[in-house]
Amino acid sequence: MIAVEGNLNLTTGEALLSAASAAVGTGTTRLDIDLRALDDFNDEGASALVSCRELGAHLAEGLHYRTGRGPGREALLAAYTDIDLDSDVD
Repeated sequence: MIAVEGNLNLTTGEALLSAASAAVGTGTTRLDIDLRALDDFNDEGASALVSCRELGAHLAEGLHYRTGRGPGREALLAAYTDIDLDSDVD
């Protein structure tokens, strides 16, 4: 599980992608991203969540986000607002 705290911005998003890539590289079968401790986010940070989806698409147990009410949930919704979720990820 990767927990993201504070502000999900460009810098935090890059760190999240790096951690997710490292986790996928170890042969993990499931990737959990916990957004419950987010205080705020911006568009660049939210876009990192979509990139994580691409990393987790080929895992046996997939990618799972943990959110509650508040910024974590809002970031996830913002990330996927303009994404066609019916298309396959390559």
